[in-house]
Amino acid sequence: MKYAFGDLLPDIAKPFVIGIFIAGFISFFFPEDLTVWANQHQFLSMLMMLAAGIPMYVCATSSTPIAAALIIKGLNPGAALIFLLAGPATNVATINVVKKIFNTRTLIIYLSMITICSLSMGFFVDWLYLFMDIEAKAVVGQASEIIPYGLQLICAVILALLMVWNLIKKK
Repeated sequence: MKYAFGDLLPDIAKPFVIGIFIAGFISFFFPEDLTVWANQHQFLSMLMMLAAGIPMYVCATSSTPIAAALIIKGLNPGAALIFLLAGPATNVATINVVKKIFNTRTLIIYLSMITICSLSMGFFVDWLYLFMDIEAKAVVGQASEIIPYGLQLICAVILALLMVWNLIKKK
């Protein structure tokens, strides 16, 4: 408990809050017809998420709510997975470090493998959703229906208070 709420929580609080705000921004400002475009251009949407994820400095904690918001807006789950895989694995700082410590050839191999693996997993996830006849937009957020709203609210308030308390304690 001490590690979870005393050591780990302060480390993930900032990226988590940033991810929640970006997800809120996406939910509010992105068009509702993203579904049509993403379904018509499946490979292009995957490449766009790859291009967005590779240079961006985003950790798994903040990229998860962003990916969920994009799926709610209609992005195919494979493209969201590519963002979840490529984003935390790479960023501009990592790219520079790999190039400086190793060389350009190693950097190209590193980025190529992340690209190939991410795209492969993205296509597999989209195929799986198609094979199982699951609409990703319809199932995102359904787990929240299991837990009563009052309990969700209490837990959210407790989490927020713990994050603020750790922030105050840190200063």
